[in-house]
Amino acid sequence: MKVSYWKILAIALIVFVMGQAASCSNCIDLLVLINNPTNGATVSDMVQLKASVTGSLASSVNYVKFTITGGPYAPSVLTAYSPSYTADWDTTAFVNGNYSIKAKAYASGGKTAESPAINVTVDNDIKWTFMVFINGDNNLDPAALDDLNEMKSAGYSNKINVVAQLDRDYSPGYWRYHLNSGGNWDITSFEQELDFGNPNVLRDFINWAMTSYPASRYVLVIWDHGAGWRERRGEAIKGISYDDHGGYIDSVELADVINSISRPIHIVGMDACLMAMVEVAYQIWGNSYFMVTSQQTEPGDGWPYDTILNDLKTNPNMSFNELVTAIVVRYMASYGDGVTQSASNLAYTGTVVNRCDTLAQALRSYITSGGADAKRTITDIIGATQCYSYTDYKDLYDFARRIKDGINNTTVDDAAQAVMDSIPSLIIREGHSGTALTNSHGVSVWLPNTTQFGSGIASYRLLNFALNTQWDEFLDDLY
Repeated sequence: MKVSYWKILAIALIVFVMGQAASCSNCIDLLVLINNPTNGATVSDMVQLKASVTGSLASSVNYVKFTITGGPYAPSVLTAYSPSYTADWDTTAFVNGNYSIKAKAYASGGKTAESPAINVTVDNDIKWTFMVFINGDNNLDPAALDDLNEMKSAGYSNKINVVAQLDRDYSPGYWRYHLNSGGNWDITSFEQELDFGNPNVLRDFINWAMTSYPASRYVLVIWDHGAGWRERRGEAIKGISYDDHGGYIDSVELADVINSISRPIHIVGMDACLMAMVEVAYQIWGNSYFMVTSQQTEPGDGWPYDTILNDLKTNPNMSFNELVTAIVVRYMASYGDGVTQSASNLAYTGTVVNRCDTLAQALRSYITSGGADAKRTITDIIGATQCYSYTDYKDLYDFARRIKDGINNTTVDDAAQAVMDSIPSLIIREGHSGTALTNSHGVSVWLPNTTQFGSGIASYRLLNFALNTQWDEFLDDLY
C-alpha cells in the first residue's frame, strides 16, 4: 500500500508535538516565582522571602536576588542561595507602607530570569528597646549615675523599653535597670563582679534585653571610654568599654558580638571617644544598620539622654534616619566648641571601603613612579589633614580632598574624588564645633606618621578594612 509523502510528514509532526507535550517541563528554560509572601499580603517583623525556580536550567541556578522597592529608600537587595532560595527580610527597618518585590535567578552561563512583581504592605506596631551598656568601672563612674538619671527623667512610654546594665568603680557586683510604667527604675542587683571589657558580658546583656523586652526596633548604646581601633593605653587593637579592673572590647570582638545576635541591632551608638572611623564601621557592618558616635573625644557627660529619649517618646514612629539625626542634633546642642558627632548609614560602608581601596592602589602606583618625592608629598598632606586627639586619626574626606588638590595625577585625583563622592551617602548627619575641627566630615581613617605606623601596623592588619583593601599596603609603601 502506498503512503503519500504528505501523510508521512503529518504523522511525524504529530509524534513530535506529542513528545514535546510529554516533556513540557523543558518548554521553559527558566521560570521564577515568589512563593512567600503572597501578592497583596500585609507583613510585619521578620519575613521569610521564598522563591521557586523551575525549567530545564533550574539545576544550574546558583542564587536568586530579591529586590525590594518602595518607601523613601533606594532599592534593597537580598541574596538567596540554592537550593532553598530563602532570605530573611527585616521589615522593621522600613517605614510602614507599600512595597514591590521581584526575584531574579542567576544560572550558569549568564542566563537570568526574573519573576513577576508582587506587592505587599508593611505594617509594624513600632516599639523600641533602648539598651545602654554602662561600663562605669573607671573614672567615669559619676557620669554613669548622671546619665541614668537623665534616662529616668525622660519618663515612661509604652512604646519604648529603656534598659541598662551598670558596672561601677570599686563597687562589687553589677546592676540591671528597667524603666517601669510608674517612671521609676526596676533595679536588679547581682553580687558577682563582671568584667565589662569582656565581649561575652556585652553579648549576654544584649540577649537578656532582647528576650526580656522584645521590640520591633533595637538600639544598643555602648557607654564608656573609646579609642577607635586601638587600646587606650597602648598600641594593641583599638576598642571600647575599658574596665579598669578588667579588659576592654577590641573592634574585632565587638563585630563578633554584634554579628552573633539573632536579631539585627538597628542602631549601634557609641557614647565614647574617637569611634567614628571607617575601620570601626566596616567591622560592625552586617547585623547593624546605623552607627552614631564621635570622631573627637567626648566630654564626660556624654549623650544628653533626656532630650534624645524625649524626642523618641514624642514620636515613637520616627524612622531610623530621624532618630540618629536627632541624637546628633541633641548632642551638638548640649555642648560648646570642641565636639563632634556623626550618624552613619552602614549600608553604604562597602562603597566607601571599595573606593578607599581604589585610592590606596592609585597612591601605591604614584609612590612607585614618584619615589621619595611622592612619599614626601603624601606625608605632608597627611600632616596637614584634619586630626583629632589621636593625631593618627584623620578625617577621610579632608584627606581625599587634599590629595586631589595636592597631587597632579589623573588616576589619583579620580580615586580621591570618588572617595569624597561616597561619604555623603554614608554620613546621614554630622556635627562639629570650634575652629580646630573645621574640616571634619563625620568619618576618620588611620593615617599614621612613621613612629605610629611602626607601633600599630601589626594589629591594624587584623581588621577587616586592612584585610579587604590595600590601605595597609599603601602605608607599607609610604613608610
